[in-house]
Amino acid sequence: MCLTALGAGWQLWRVRRTIRETQPPVEAALPEPAPRVSIVVPMRNEEQHLGPCLASLLAQDYPDFEVLAIDDGSTDATPALLAIWQQRNARLRVHRIEELPAGWAGKAHALHSGARLASGDWLLFTDADTRHAPEALRRMMAHALSQRLDFLSMLTDARLVGAGSRLLTPAGAVLMTQFATPGEMRAQRHPSRALAVGQYLLVRRQAYESSGGYSAPELRASFGDDVGLAQFLKRRGCREDFVDGRGLVFNEQWTTWRSAWRGWRKSVYSVTASAPWLCLGAGLGLICYGLIPTLTVLISLRRLLPGNGGKRPPRGLLPALVTLALQIKARHCIEREHGLPVVSSLLAPVGWVAFGLLMLDAVRLSLSRRGAEWKGRTAPYQPSSIQVLGLPLRRPSSARARRL
Repeated sequence: MCLTALGAGWQLWRVRRTIRETQPPVEAALPEPAPRVSIVVPMRNEEQHLGPCLASLLAQDYPDFEVLAIDDGSTDATPALLAIWQQRNARLRVHRIEELPAGWAGKAHALHSGARLASGDWLLFTDADTRHAPEALRRMMAHALSQRLDFLSMLTDARLVGAGSRLLTPAGAVLMTQFATPGEMRAQRHPSRALAVGQYLLVRRQAYESSGGYSAPELRASFGDDVGLAQFLKRRGCREDFVDGRGLVFNEQWTTWRSAWRGWRKSVYSVTASAPWLCLGAGLGLICYGLIPTLTVLISLRRLLPGNGGKRPPRGLLPALVTLALQIKARHCIEREHGLPVVSSLLAPVGWVAFGLLMLDAVRLSLSRRGAEWKGRTAPYQPSSIQVLGLPLRRPSSARARRL
């Protein structure tokens, strides 16, 4: 139990360090002329979101940009709505993908297709369920150029709506701090430390194309298209940063328990599929991390009741209380950034149990070779491109990869 308390303390320290190092983009002037930016937005059955998203993107006050809407085989009203939007604004180009090639993840292929059609010196990959403030692209490009970056991502203003998102997202965010902090991401001496949020990936086109981008074997099948791209480019010497973009980009997703579970399962699937047995242990560990301190405290309190003889509490009570306090504090640090009430942080142990079960669900899909599903598509075989906590994973042999 003492080791658990130490682990919880380490976790809180990582969370606080990440928050401290996540600073807003610097204020800087753009060069004359400003580099052209191609904004790539993959869309699959996004009839509810595409209007507000496109309106916010086309209203950017950046001097030179285009918007590429990639219709990834939509079966709802998305194609018809995109045709209307394309007639309204010359900055918007629409490309439809009729069939997904074998071995590709849908979003990775849509982003790759958009990058091939782009005319800009920089590429911005964003999601259809985002809303962008008019100054967002200008401020992010000014930061990227002034800091001489190749890759830039941001913490967006995510609205946690629904019980699923409020329970799972803070736990997932705490785990993300174990991949990297923004300071580690900026440091070239940490080639495996990188983090990103897929709602905003700004990348220099030359760096993207010289690496192969999403067409690289390590990325084309991955459901982890955000952190995967960041790690992929960082290992190739690219300069990267992660900033606080709240107030610049807004997002509301996974509003139901079902969508939150499937969304987070999709997000962790590439990691679990790359190292299923390691993630099996991690999932069980997260369940124990949430359950054991809680049960220890409850059993100890029961022993102290007068009707039970007032027995002395077990020695593990104090470390268990410390562990719970640190778990709640770490979760509160994350939830405070999202404007959630303090009382919701008391669900920290429940959040760890839920996230552990989610990881076990993703491992189940990996070991059974069923694959995680997202928007009607099943994940292809996942390469060992994502690194767990920055540690390189052993690549599967080519013979095993062919069998899978």
